[in-house]
Amino acid sequence: MAAKRKIEVFTAGCSLCDDTLRVVKDAVSSCGCEVIERRCPPKQMCKEGKAYGVRAMPTVVVDGVITFEGRVTREQAALLTR
Repeated sequence: MAAKRKIEVFTAGCSLCDDTLRVVKDAVSSCGCEVIERRCPPKQMCKEGKAYGVRAMPTVVVDGVITFEGRVTREQAALLTR
């Protein structure tokens, strides 16, 4: 059995970030992936974001690798289940 993926969504609490978080959660709801929101203060980068090299919000990190920066479409989010 494959290991469960860890998906981190870095957000700043804006509507674009909230939409991205929702799209990602909806897309992976059936795969058993763990989705964690990492909310960073506005105009600052949180400790975890700095460690990954996050430059923009929202950013999606899968198992420690930046996968998407900016708005994520439903089609892109569906790729997270593969």
